[in-house]
Amino acid sequence: MKGLIPAPKGRVRTPVGHKYLEALQSKVNGDSDTSSSPSPSAEQNNPGLDLLILGLTSGTAMDDIDFALCRFTQGSPEAPLCLEIVQYDSVVMPSKIRSDILAMLREDAAPPSMLSQMDAEMGHTFANAIHIFTHKHGIALDDIDMIGSGGQLITLTGSPPQGQHRSNMCLGEGAVISAKTGVTTVSDYRTAEQAVGRQGAPLFAYLVGLLLHHPTRLQICITIGGITTVCFIPPDNKGGIDAMYDWDTGPGTCMIDSAFRQFGLDPTTDQASSLLYGQICHPVVEELLTNDEYLKTRPPKTTAREIFGDAMAHRIAEMCAYRGCTPADTIATLTRFTSASIAQQMLVFGPGREAINNADIIVDGRGMSNMQLIADLQNEFPGATFGTFESTGVPSNAKKAVGFAMQAMEAILGRALPVPTNADVRRPNTITGKLAPGLRWREIIEKSVAFGGAGRGWEGLPEVRELIVKQKV
Repeated sequence: MKGLIPAPKGRVRTPVGHKYLEALQSKVNGDSDTSSSPSPSAEQNNPGLDLLILGLTSGTAMDDIDFALCRFTQGSPEAPLCLEIVQYDSVVMPSKIRSDILAMLREDAAPPSMLSQMDAEMGHTFANAIHIFTHKHGIALDDIDMIGSGGQLITLTGSPPQGQHRSNMCLGEGAVISAKTGVTTVSDYRTAEQAVGRQGAPLFAYLVGLLLHHPTRLQICITIGGITTVCFIPPDNKGGIDAMYDWDTGPGTCMIDSAFRQFGLDPTTDQASSLLYGQICHPVVEELLTNDEYLKTRPPKTTAREIFGDAMAHRIAEMCAYRGCTPADTIATLTRFTSASIAQQMLVFGPGREAINNADIIVDGRGMSNMQLIADLQNEFPGATFGTFESTGVPSNAKKAVGFAMQAMEAILGRALPVPTNADVRRPNTITGKLAPGLRWREIIEKSVAFGGAGRGWEGLPEVRELIVKQKV
């Protein structure tokens, strides 16, 4: 179609909806000439982007629901994207739904009626938490343009057996959130990723890469949540975000937390327990590192509780008990297995020990509070410079919520996100979520169509290349 701004380099334009776009272009330009690009005056009148989006997520541990209220502004599609975190906080996950979900996962035999009920219940839980968050901080729901919900992931099949499809189940129905808040909601990001041939996780390389990339130094982000994810961003002079790659290395805090519960402790409140000071059973660690199938699999790969969850934690506890370990020894062994698996994966599938020792390593996620995990990694890579995600201007415990807010924005704009180089499929998938319209749906759509001009094709907005975090005054 004539008059369309070319798609970003490497993109394949799909001839969809051209008659509609031609009519829209004609209306904006005030004439019937669609054979040329939008006039300069039309470009000058295009409004910039200004969206207030609430991101939310609940991690593998299911302890809290994390929120980040983000204002995204951008003067034009080619300008840097600016992010201001207006407010961030967490709301405690209700203990009943948490225990119900954990019990369902342990039994692994939930009937469809239970899954349906849990999906709706989690949607209501998220909506109630949104009301708690906004009321606490004096935020009017009417002022929020969109909600980006990461949901509660309970199962993820990134590499299914032959004959099966990549799939996931993420609880927290977006339509329930929209109905209970009146705000347009984007949710279920993983399914669209899997539909184009990717694994559905990890999901945040684009955000990590935009925030961390450095002109001359390799940047490594280790996110230790329930599962651990590592992302490598080469220096800008060696590709930068265009050369970044990531994968789930394996266990994070999930199995350590499970062991705490197994021994009658609460992992969120008993971190100072004497159970942290046991002796490591090195034969168990070596056996796990040598024989675990997931650890031997080359990236790209992703995992969740199906592998590194309660069942495996109990099996490791039995292996330790057989060797005469105390509960404290078992937790120490699980902790060392976690840190050793992270280091092993980085060395086997990363750029090598020398490169890692000359890199900046940024750690974030709940595992930051486990001092033994961090000490193990620092001992493994003594030459690296360790830091925290806070240096980016985005608090560590807000990172994922910010990520889901940004994905919601990109979904409504129909704009592609940068894809890691080791993804199964590099082709971008511009709509990475399901949209549930709210009361201001038409207003939000009008904003998104107006941004950058109406003459662009469905992939006509270039990817964001620079993200600036604006500090609150």
